[in-house]
Amino acid sequence: MTLSFHDREVDQLLSRAHREGLGAEIYLQTLEQTTIQVEHGAVEHFGLARSRGIGVRVFEEGRVGQAYTEDLGPSALDDVLASARQNARLLGPDPLVGLARDGGIPVDLDLERPDLASIPVRTKIELALSLHDVAKSLDPRIRQITHTTYSDGHGAVRIASTEGVDRLQRSSAVTLYTAPLVEQDGQRKTHYAVRSTRDWSKLDAEALAREGVDIALAKLGATVPDSGEYPVMLSREALSDLLGVFLKIFSGKVAQEGKSLLAGRIGETIASPRVTLVDDPHDLEGMGARSFDAEGTWTRRLTLVEEGIFRGFLHGHESARRAGAESTGHAIRGGYRGGLDVGPSNLIWKPGSRDKAALLAEMGSGVLVTDLTGLHAGANAISGDFSLQAEGFQIEGGRIARPLHGFTVAGNFYRLLQDVVESASDLDFQSGSIATPSVWIRSLAIAGS
Repeated sequence: MTLSFHDREVDQLLSRAHREGLGAEIYLQTLEQTTIQVEHGAVEHFGLARSRGIGVRVFEEGRVGQAYTEDLGPSALDDVLASARQNARLLGPDPLVGLARDGGIPVDLDLERPDLASIPVRTKIELALSLHDVAKSLDPRIRQITHTTYSDGHGAVRIASTEGVDRLQRSSAVTLYTAPLVEQDGQRKTHYAVRSTRDWSKLDAEALAREGVDIALAKLGATVPDSGEYPVMLSREALSDLLGVFLKIFSGKVAQEGKSLLAGRIGETIASPRVTLVDDPHDLEGMGARSFDAEGTWTRRLTLVEEGIFRGFLHGHESARRAGAESTGHAIRGGYRGGLDVGPSNLIWKPGSRDKAALLAEMGSGVLVTDLTGLHAGANAISGDFSLQAEGFQIEGGRIARPLHGFTVAGNFYRLLQDVVESASDLDFQSGSIATPSVWIRSLAIAGS
């Protein structure tokens, strides 16, 4: 199969690997990125970066070694293969280590947007400036716009191996964000408003600016809540952040390392019947959409939790072999320099049928948590315990009563899954590869005054 994307480099590496009796996997990546940062109404930074590189994994007698290079010349390619082979010889053999084999159901996702790449730089700058200027003009309480950034990326990944795998994916994405800082009576508040998409037509600078300003203004006048156990509504943004910290519990590799309390629990009830989690690499709204994973395995939709029942782990080939299972197409890699791991593509928390206002009305009183900080320092991804700085709103009479700040919210993620009362209908990917709705939790500990 000829893919016409750095064919010479791929052919040279695979041909030499075959001659030397090696198993080899080639991960070739190219990326072009534009970044525009606006401060005080002017372009503070403009960057155009281009990169390309090849990562090579070599398999020999049950050993695997890895190396990479940005030099794609013939001699450098010979050297990187030799380096990967030398690195393999430093490790002990493992009978379960090996290359992914071709197979599965082919997937063809349209992730590239050539029209996005062709948009003039001047137009991109004007969009970033417009976002800043609109946000700055919306309210006299705005002191400054602390961050306004436009960024886009266009790239391709090709994965090929001596086992006959050969895949090519081209993709594009654009992100726009702003963070207005507002002040009233000596109190300052901010909010990061972010949107990522593949389609230029979906970028709305005015709507994004208004979102950032409106939410920041709503936080003014915040007070510290009384400590206690409260019914809690996690906004979709807060739930997305929290779920992102605990993603690894669904990794088969992590479970095999003894770092997930879900090990040995497939088929058991681990959550409320209101919780369904699905990884869908074919949902084009998510920035994690992909036709194949980091080993070239075709991707597929996978249900992790179905109405509270744990259905199974995410797997790459190695973790699947150790589990006596098949790869689910969830090998991930941090580019051509990165090592192989296991993780989701687009993780989606199934929404409910009622909107957030209806759930708040039924909840009656409690706390709406909208912002979480200290996510990595305040959360233990193994035990599930978390204690995080938060902002939000007091709920009284089923409605937002006043803004809150200066408190922590604490609990355990595994228990939280069991305590889900209902999910709202406001599902959104926001800016990444996790889509969540707002979710009503039976109770969490709030530590304030």
